Amino acid sequence: MAEDFEVDKFKGSAEKAARELQTILFDIVRSTTLSIPKDERIGVLSSGGIDSTTVMAILCRLGYRPEAYSIGFGSENDEIDAARMAADFLGVTLHARVLDKILASTVDANRLLDEPYRAACFYYDALKFAGSGARYVFDGLGVDEFLGGYGFRYERVMRLHEAGTRRLDAYLQGAHPNDYVASRSGIFGEKLRQIEIDWNSLLPYFENGLAFLDQMFLADYDAKCRQNFVPLAGFAQSLGINVIYPWLDDRFIDFSLRIPAEWKYEPESGRAKMLFRAAVRDLVPESTMNKKKQGFGPSLSRVYGELKPLAEDTVLDGYLVSNGYVNGSYYRKVLEKKAPSPIEINKLWDMYTLEVFLDELGHGVR
Repeated sequence: MAEDFEVDKFKGSAEKAARELQTILFDIVRSTTLSIPKDERIGVLSSGGIDSTTVMAILCRLGYRPEAYSIGFGSENDEIDAARMAADFLGVTLHARVLDKILASTVDANRLLDEPYRAACFYYDALKFAGSGARYVFDGLGVDEFLGGYGFRYERVMRLHEAGTRRLDAYLQGAHPNDYVASRSGIFGEKLRQIEIDWNSLLPYFENGLAFLDQMFLADYDAKCRQNFVPLAGFAQSLGINVIYPWLDDRFIDFSLRIPAEWKYEPESGRAKMLFRAAVRDLVPESTMNKKKQGFGPSLSRVYGELKPLAEDTVLDGYLVSNGYVNGSYYRKVLEKKAPSPIEINKLWDMYTLEVFLDELGHGVR
């Protein structure tokens, strides 16, 4: 809620805030481990980035022996090397697995969700892999949303806004350049062609008195973290494991909301997640501090290579095309291309996932 960002901001220097944040991080991890039996193995989903490496570092400082679990997608877009450097620095064991069939878990993952999510299969595979060795698994989700970790997105959004685009449209186009399409893009079929998308209702985060950066943080939490990532925690029960999200603890969130936006992201330099970096500088290796941020997933060209034969059957002969909800010719043209655009691949991927989801509910035609 917008009012959550209107709390009194931190009184004191950024250096003092960084020290207080480190204390909070330790307190959270310490308290979350109290319920873990002493003989249980503890796993950490590791990308080799700051968020997950900080979890491992604090567990080590507290006397635990965590094990790192990392999923890779091949040399084209892999974080296993970074995860290995972090594990070596902390002296923990790394378990790594490179996925061969990257979309193979789409059905298993989406049958557990209330809404379809195309990339859910990757997180499902990561938790399943970690759960093969540890019943308690830590995940570093939350820092990017609350302490300004998406600098590359903020820069695009602010550039569009400075060029005259209103805030909501700048966020849609700048934060999601490989997903946003106009409602008259030709994707809809006859039954939906006249429908206008009311983005103000779907993303009601920009009609308030907050600073633009805080509005983006709010939108990222509600529209990205809460609606996309948090529901994936439901995989834990089906896999028989306990997943712990220390950076979604109320103590972390409440503190983050008190931090001024300019301590999180600096538009002039493009530096992101500044306060968190200052708080954990003495906990993680330099390679982790310098690691370039990348999304958890394969390249879209890799996705398309596996998606194309699946979509030719599932999408073109699916429930939504057959019943006039989406435009089959749009997807047919995408499938005829050797190298579709990122937006076209994502739209095809979305439609494939939705058809799989509907099929699991008994609404498919196959």
